[in-house]
Amino acid sequence: MHEYTVTESLLKIVQDKASEAGVEKVLKVHIVVGPLTGFVPDCIRFYYETLSKGTIGENATLEFEEAPIRLHCRQCGEEFTPESREWSCPSCGSTGVDISGGRELFIKEMEVQ
Repeated sequence: MHEYTVTESLLKIVQDKASEAGVEKVLKVHIVVGPLTGFVPDCIRFYYETLSKGTIGENATLEFEEAPIRLHCRQCGEEFTPESREWSCPSCGSTGVDISGGRELFIKEMEVQ
């Protein structure tokens, strides 16, 4: 259900930016989403199709790019992408890490007419 609200916000951004640019139609929206957001691209597509009816973004293709999970080791400062579900630093073995990537959700670009 969180995807509904997020999709409303994404569509508002699409409409606002398209209106600012004076375009007639939005053809494609490229969205970056991190796996730690919990958002499911197929759900966003479903809600977008419904919510965009009658708007400048109607029938736009949504393309999704997954942002990688990035971690920062508090002990040695190493920045890394975990290879498994075990989030330990490959340099020093510490499990004291901060998440520095993987929670993104943003529109990277739009193709317009």
